[in-house]
Amino acid sequence: MKKVVFCEIAWMKYYSGVSEDDQPVNGGKYVKENKEGGEIYNFAPYNHQCYGYVMHQGEELHIERYDKILRDFDEVRDMTVVWVASDGKSSKIVGWYEHATMYRFWQQFYDSLYCGDWRNSYNFVAEEKDCYLIDEKDRSFVVPRAPLAGKGKGMGQSQVWYADSEYAQEEIIPKVIAYLESMKEKCIPIYDTIETLSECAPDHGETAEELMDQCVKEFSDGTGDLLKSFAYANLAVEKDDCMETRELRGDLYSEIGWYNEAEEEYKTALHQEENLNIMEKLMYIELMMGQTFLAIELGETIRQHKNDENNNWDLTSGNLVFAYIGENEFDKAAFLIAECEKDGDREYGWIEEAKMVLAECRQNIKKK
Repeated sequence: MKKVVFCEIAWMKYYSGVSEDDQPVNGGKYVKENKEGGEIYNFAPYNHQCYGYVMHQGEELHIERYDKILRDFDEVRDMTVVWVASDGKSSKIVGWYEHATMYRFWQQFYDSLYCGDWRNSYNFVAEEKDCYLIDEKDRSFVVPRAPLAGKGKGMGQSQVWYADSEYAQEEIIPKVIAYLESMKEKCIPIYDTIETLSECAPDHGETAEELMDQCVKEFSDGTGDLLKSFAYANLAVEKDDCMETRELRGDLYSEIGWYNEAEEEYKTALHQEENLNIMEKLMYIELMMGQTFLAIELGETIRQHKNDENNNWDLTSGNLVFAYIGENEFDKAAFLIAECEKDGDREYGWIEEAKMVLAECRQNIKKK
């Protein structure tokens, strides 16, 4: 059986966040009332991967529909995920993932890039190079609806269609696959390449410090050019490969969610000179990448210097507590929370949330 799943989401141009020019529509009651939904970032690469969301009934996706042996597993790989949305007239294919992993249960990861919350859910993940978004004007493939075409011959009321009927496998899937192949060259580029971001600015004799200033000015300007920012930073590194230039380039990578590259830059910077501020940034990166044990190592090192003038311990301590919780180090988390509660010199805005999450996680462990 060809492992193809159809997922119905709201209609958007880019699925890279809500903007004045790109609002989700035709996505159901929640999207209509809140002007957003989990799918709004389905084609916004995050550390070189796309995380796909589709609302579905119940707590799980039935991956065993593709093979009975999958009843004992919580994920299935090498899926083709076809994203479908309505333009107000019909349901059309708006993009797809190839070689994706599909999860039975909701997945969550530590994240503040998208929603400012450490809980964010997704159903699918795929490498960015395997994700294709069709330009709005080119979306033409209409996906049949079961109420009109017949049972097993199209999408029903559910937002997820497994397309595992004999008719779907023999009549619909081959046409869909052929269409997807024909659209690859027409799809919208959804990510930059490392080659593009590695280009240097023309050298007009500026010092590394002057190039860094130009980079910061370009990047901090709301209308700035990302490629120019990187070009200035790259030339600055060439002129003076030091802690400051490496940190700056790490900051750029971090801002666009290229955490592998940011990690490398920050580690190089620290190798050149130990710096608490960079340690804090690297700790955040390790959390974003799910490298919780490395984040804890950094957090405990920073903790030894928590009274240093330049230490942002009020924020770093929160990251360390959530890292402890992520590793089920509940006693360490509770001890640090209590320690911070007694600290009258700083404000710890994360404490109440941390207490709630810790209690919830402890309760879940007891249930198991």
